[in-house]
Amino acid sequence: MQSSFRSVLSFLDAPQLNAPEAYIRFVPEIYGEDGEVKDEATAGLLRHYMEEYGSFVARVLAANAPGHIGDEHPDKDKASR
Repeated sequence: MQSSFRSVLSFLDAPQLNAPEAYIRFVPEIYGEDGEVKDEATAGLLRHYMEEYGSFVARVLAANAPGHIGDEHPDKDKASR
């Protein structure tokens, strides 16, 4: 499904986070009753992935900020800030 969805997003020219890529298998021993990750290696992987995702979102939002190519009235958007 992920591969098919990626093709659809590419066709729509939608931004995608292609790397790092993670496939995480559920192993009950790694997680506590409350969902907390008990395994430090897994926790580190998830932390790194979320940091990369946060950077990706910041880049996408910055690219879509008012005043970019394709805006109808970039000067008008700047004046309203």
